[in-house]
Amino acid sequence: MAAVRSVFLLLFVFCSLTGPVRTAKVLLMGPSGSHWLNLVYLAEGLISNGHDVVSLVPANLYDNQLKVLNTPVRRKIHLERFEVPTEGDFFDRMIDLQVELSLGDNKNRSTFDTAWKFTYEAFKVVSVGSIGTEECEALVYDNNLISELRQMKFDVIIIDPAMICGTIVARLLNIPLVIMEAPYIMPGFLEYATQAPVPIATFYSFRTDFWQRLKNLVWHCVAGAIMRTFAGRFRPIASRALGYDTTILELMAEADLFLMRGDFVMHPPHPTMPNMVYIGGYHVQRVNPLPKDLEKFLEESGGVVVLSFGSYAKVMGKEKAEMLAAGLARVPFKVIWKFQGQRPKNTGENTLLMSWIPQNDLLAHPKTLLFITHCGINAVYEAMFHGVPMVRVPAFAEQHGNSDNLETLGTGVTLDIFTMTSDDLYEAIMEVANNKTYKSAAVRLAQLQWDQPQSPMDRAVWWIEHVIRHGGLPHLKSATRHLSLLQYHLLDVAALLCAAGVAMVLVLWFCCRCCCRCCCRVLCGKKAATKQKQH
Repeated sequence: MAAVRSVFLLLFVFCSLTGPVRTAKVLLMGPSGSHWLNLVYLAEGLISNGHDVVSLVPANLYDNQLKVLNTPVRRKIHLERFEVPTEGDFFDRMIDLQVELSLGDNKNRSTFDTAWKFTYEAFKVVSVGSIGTEECEALVYDNNLISELRQMKFDVIIIDPAMICGTIVARLLNIPLVIMEAPYIMPGFLEYATQAPVPIATFYSFRTDFWQRLKNLVWHCVAGAIMRTFAGRFRPIASRALGYDTTILELMAEADLFLMRGDFVMHPPHPTMPNMVYIGGYHVQRVNPLPKDLEKFLEESGGVVVLSFGSYAKVMGKEKAEMLAAGLARVPFKVIWKFQGQRPKNTGENTLLMSWIPQNDLLAHPKTLLFITHCGINAVYEAMFHGVPMVRVPAFAEQHGNSDNLETLGTGVTLDIFTMTSDDLYEAIMEVANNKTYKSAAVRLAQLQWDQPQSPMDRAVWWIEHVIRHGGLPHLKSATRHLSLLQYHLLDVAALLCAAGVAMVLVLWFCCRCCCRCCCRVLCGKKAATKQKQH
């Protein structure tokens, strides 16, 4: 009987450590737009596993977050609102600026001009503006609100890096911290926080030619400077709230888990740490039947082209829209175009304009021939999982890097958003639709994506529950997070060794000098004695 009880005890312990975690309370902190949507996708997976999810949201972001909660599962996310002295969604405005610069009717503008303009605006904001700091002060200095949050007994907090105030909240609530990171948007944060080396020459692209490596270096330095400037503005807030001098980067380095929205199918391999978990495509959901009218539209076609520039494509210039419409009207296929705004006057009879599309379900449909996309990370993974070739029209941020990688992988062709014409669009569509090598490459990527021991969403949820079960994962954190730059690169050790080497040389020199002097004295003494004898 004793042996049987021991076996049952071992089984109980094993199940308690590896089985489903109890219903946990998960706190989210994120901005609006696609970044908030990424957290919502993750929340859906957590809710499906029986967990309670709460989003801590400043009042100026409340409406934008609320409108995304448009399904029964999403409406289970509770929005915990707190008042702030600022109005308007600054994050949304900055994205709108990027979209306007790339999709607006900006004549004679190039990718370089757009990047320079946005970089200038971003530096201006993070260096002199109050973006995020007023919201953070309203949150962390409100003792009553922090006390209420403590009483809610959250098990973990998951943040988007754009809401870096969440690192302070995690410490105030004394709960594990999970950061959902886009691998190639915030390299400076990533390198410092995880202590994983970033090989600049190969980190951002499969290409390794001189100009690509130069682009890598420029992006790495500029993005790192912007992020460090942005994080630096929160240092006095963090130090005052926590009662000791600290920085946001130091708080980020204490994160228990980094959920990386990428993988090594689409991005170049590079060193990682054990608490960096790659979940690229976690948001790709189960395929649902299309609405009957949309299903009929596809079935009656000889093939369909899907066009979407993402959730932010609300500010498209009239001339650019008409250029796209002219190119689409010429193709011998039907077109489904996600479009918001006034219908272009030259829209073809083959083109269906919709303000919202079930994108994942459309891309999974066998009648879909190709996808015209801005190369946002979510859109790209949906196309990859369903083996759909692409005509890529990158606009801003990491989209150019995504497009370059996909071009190397052979899944389609790329157009320049600033110089493309309707003829270019038509020729690109016909090339991708008729050249089967693009479809073959896309199918190969889909096979790689699906050939995993667990789905990316299951992997993300398991790791979050792993953090909850153990109250954090300190054993997976790099010890180098406690080292200064001087210590990390062993400069202090090198200085000691150099000093020791110099000291040894000096000692040897001194000893040799003494020996030489002694020898000279002996020799001189002998010579003097010899002379005396001769006299």
